[in-house]
Amino acid sequence: MKKNFYLDATDKAIINQLQLDPSITHSKIANILGLSQPAIGARIKKLTEKGLIATQIGVNFQKIPELNLLRVNMKTSRTNDVMELCEYCPFVINAIKSTGDYNMTIFMASRNLKHLDAVMDRHFRNKPYVSKIQMDLVTSMAKPIIFPLNMTMESMVDTDDPCKFNPLCAADREKANKRSPEELNLE
Repeated sequence: MKKNFYLDATDKAIINQLQLDPSITHSKIANILGLSQPAIGARIKKLTEKGLIATQIGVNFQKIPELNLLRVNMKTSRTNDVMELCEYCPFVINAIKSTGDYNMTIFMASRNLKHLDAVMDRHFRNKPYVSKIQMDLVTSMAKPIIFPLNMTMESMVDTDDPCKFNPLCAADREKANKRSPEELNLE
């Protein structure tokens, strides 16, 4: 491990306390670990500046059963292009590159499974560089998984085409229009 990312026992204990209770105060952590509140605050600031801890507000999918969480495993020869598409789509929670037969995993969410299917049709199934897709609906989780979710995405959605009035997809289409004819033929 690089020296820049070294975690001592106190750093690990602080991270553990924050994972157990993200709303815990610095004073409470200080009390648990037998340190001063300013020492805990300084450590948390250092860990945050180094990018070793972060806070992200999201949705606990265990608490909102009407949201559908879809896991998509994909085999593609152009992982960077798929990652870029995923970056703009409000239905995509996250995309992960990996090794193995399926080299991408995408998590998507919506109240309406038809919307997710339409997004898959428009952005992935029609691409020649995507050779295999496996889609699974997540039915339960052992532990809470908190995902960032664009809560306004459903209000932007046209029933037949969820991408039609989405400004992010429009930006993506505009970007695609600026590509050379050779690049567009590869898609």
